[in-house]
Amino acid sequence: MTIPAVAGPSSPRGGPVRLPADRVLTARRAELLTMAANGMTNADIARALWVSEDTVKSHFRHIYVVLGAKDRAHAVALGLVRGFVRPDQVRLQPPRGSAA
Repeated sequence: MTIPAVAGPSSPRGGPVRLPADRVLTARRAELLTMAANGMTNADIARALWVSEDTVKSHFRHIYVVLGAKDRAHAVALGLVRGFVRPDQVRLQPPRGSAA
């Protein structure tokens, strides 16, 4: 069974890519992945979304499984490549503690 991606890549013909049901991120999980791509920590994400850090960690465990990611950086990279995170949504900032 396949379902259309909630947030994901487009097909060459312009429509959503149909991915296996176990390979689709929910809109909420794509949002968390985008927040991580912007350098937010679990604590930052939890505060922004008014949820607990444990909830954020649970979402990321599911994200890793769905994307087949080894860690957070790998998940962000896969999210960008697969279209769950759009490059225009990522605002690169200098590392924390560096002089700007």
